[in-house]
Amino acid sequence: MTDKELKDMDETTSMDTTAAADTTDETTVDVNEAVDDVLLSDADELPFDVDFYDDADDADVATDVIDIDDDDRVGTVDNSNVVDDDTDDVDDETTGVDTTSSAPADGGADVVAANADHVNAMLSLATPRESTDDESSPDYIETPRSASSATAVSTHIDREVKVGDEDLNLLRAYPTLSLHDVTYRDRKTGRTPVEHLTCAFEAGTVSAILVPDSDDMARTAMVGLLSGLLMPESGHLMNRSAEYLSIEPLELRGHRIGLVPQRFAVRGDLSPVRNLVYAMDASNRNFLKPKPVLARELLLASGLDETLLDNRVDSLNEVDRRRVAIARAVCCEAEIVVLDEPLDGLEDGERDTIMELLRGIAHGDPKRCVVVVTQDAAVAESADQTVTL
Repeated sequence: MTDKELKDMDETTSMDTTAAADTTDETTVDVNEAVDDVLLSDADELPFDVDFYDDADDADVATDVIDIDDDDRVGTVDNSNVVDDDTDDVDDETTGVDTTSSAPADGGADVVAANADHVNAMLSLATPRESTDDESSPDYIETPRSASSATAVSTHIDREVKVGDEDLNLLRAYPTLSLHDVTYRDRKTGRTPVEHLTCAFEAGTVSAILVPDSDDMARTAMVGLLSGLLMPESGHLMNRSAEYLSIEPLELRGHRIGLVPQRFAVRGDLSPVRNLVYAMDASNRNFLKPKPVLARELLLASGLDETLLDNRVDSLNEVDRRRVAIARAVCCEAEIVVLDEPLDGLEDGERDTIMELLRGIAHGDPKRCVVVVTQDAAVAESADQTVTL
């Protein structure tokens, strides 16, 4: 590059720098002049803008209205929110409000008094008054005809209706043992010793079924039906709500029903205790006490002498053998006890002893349903209930 060109470039750069400096000076002068104008100008001539926010004012107005409403409800007004140059007007308004607020107090007293009178009137209506037949009397109360009729009917019912034992039995759901239209026909002979028999037996009673004299087939049929060994040709045998046919045989004959037949009621080669334990084992039930202990308690409760508990049964007299047979029938907690001629072959004193034992079993705790099948009218008469076949 030549010297001439270099000289031209320096002159150009110098001119640009001078122009930029002049521009900066002019800008600075303009800003300073504007500041001086503002500072030297009168405050009244300053331009400004004012923005009004209507939403905020509405919110204040709403707040003021709420405050005034609350104050009116109480009876006083808070004058701190009221801005007024006239102090006298504010005092006059406050005085007016106070004068008005005294009115509800007097009205409230009147309301309280009215409510008290109303309560007293209601209480007087609830106070019983002696009735009188004098219509001119202020205490006379007219009884509606329908009320008089209802009272008369209820009084008649209370006086006339009496509930007896038979009515109470009807209210029970199911009897302990019941027969409904039971008919039994012997397959070998074709005879029908039991025909359309309906009866019921309750726990806590000694009942007797009196069969015709010398009719052993009818007696045997009744013992077989009641014990579940025979099934009827028609009709229903029920233990409470369960029909005999719906109960398992082991449950029916091993627990629910205790049987005392005329023959083979006990084993003569075993002791009284072993006879009862033998029956307990066959029932397949669980007992709370050891079986020998429970057997001894039952035998002693039946009246058997303690010295005879371990003797053979065939060495006992007839009354003691009957005691062992009855204890064996109830040892598995039987609810129904069926006996076939339990007093046959006994003397009068012995008959009374066994009959008293049967009553103790029926009326004891727990109560049991004891049914005696007999041909003896005297035995049937001594029972609590008798059914004639």
